[in-house]
Amino acid sequence: MSSQGYLHRIGFTRKRERLINPMDRTSPLPPSSVQKQQGMSESLPLPFLPDELVVEILSRLPVKSLLQFRCVCKSWMSLIYDPYFMKKHLHLSSRSTHFTHHRIILSATTAEFHLKSCSLSSLFNNLSTVCDELNYPVKNKFRHDGIVGSCNGLLCFAIKGDCVLLWNPSIRVSKKSPPLGNNWRPGCFTAFGLGYDHVNEDYKVVAVFCDPSEYFIECKVKVYSMATNSWRKIQDFPHGFSPFQNSGKFVSGTLNWAANHSIGSSSLWVIVSLDLHKETYREVLPPDYEKEDCSTPGLGVLQGCLCMNYDYKKTHFVVWMMKDYGARESWVKLVSIPYVPNPENFSYSGPYYISENGEVLLMFEFDLILYNPRDNSFKYPKIESGKGWFDAEVYVETLVSPMKH
Repeated sequence: MSSQGYLHRIGFTRKRERLINPMDRTSPLPPSSVQKQQGMSESLPLPFLPDELVVEILSRLPVKSLLQFRCVCKSWMSLIYDPYFMKKHLHLSSRSTHFTHHRIILSATTAEFHLKSCSLSSLFNNLSTVCDELNYPVKNKFRHDGIVGSCNGLLCFAIKGDCVLLWNPSIRVSKKSPPLGNNWRPGCFTAFGLGYDHVNEDYKVVAVFCDPSEYFIECKVKVYSMATNSWRKIQDFPHGFSPFQNSGKFVSGTLNWAANHSIGSSSLWVIVSLDLHKETYREVLPPDYEKEDCSTPGLGVLQGCLCMNYDYKKTHFVVWMMKDYGARESWVKLVSIPYVPNPENFSYSGPYYISENGEVLLMFEFDLILYNPRDNSFKYPKIESGKGWFDAEVYVETLVSPMKH
């Protein structure tokens, strides 16, 4: 659809949109005011913004401002709720310079379940950062629901391994999935993952239910569709492969799990990928790394690329990045972060983000830290009214709603 057709469809026309021309209003005015206004009209051109320019301006604003601007007029409300505008805003917010629309959600290490959110830009650029207390939609203050991941502003939480919550904290809208209905018993676990099927334009949550037994591990897989609000069974996880109890990482239309591949009496660390559209599995080959001297690797996402990380000889935290998804030769060693002092019981978590100048945001001993590889220095950003974090996830502020899709 052309931009003109889109604007006409939502009623955002030059004739109807009086707000962008504040002097063109029909309201009773005293005669003197009318004469003054007529005099001004003759000497100055009426201020006017083309509809396309208004859309360009609004699509670059933060979500908080857009929520307030819904009340300005009907055409602006229609515009802000329109799927085309939401996609445009998402596109611009995700690619904004200096990550001005990005935030990090933090799960506090308190007995009660508390979530806070703060600006990534502030963490990187300011000595002290103010965080916002988030009102988690599920009311059970003594149960800590795990953060599965984020995708286009939606956050996914696992609730007791039996269902998930999709939540956009920026617009304060959430949806809870139906229960999975798996036959749980001691030793079982579920590895979740959140992603986006761009072909069907549907957000999906994948649940890999693992049931260990004496002889083998059986991994059944179900997919939750946000569009249909239902779970359905798909092909089992590949035979002989079992994911670690971590979330799948969404990259290039796929969810990726660090997994264990049993071969006789031995096992290998591998990456198992699920295409969210085709619902087919493949193995993604890791880089040629120091297997003998490192801890079990984990996966992450930085700059839209799949990453692998591990502790090397308990002296450094090593991060690899796959520049071209699926191509083994595109793995590059991104950064090697020293431990100061040497770790004993703690390891780095993350990395959660990397800035344009290469600074890396991680967590160590329940606190966020910034590492600068250029001078091998560390910074410890101070977060007002908050200290001690159990989990973290970066998300972008968008208008994407789990209820309207």
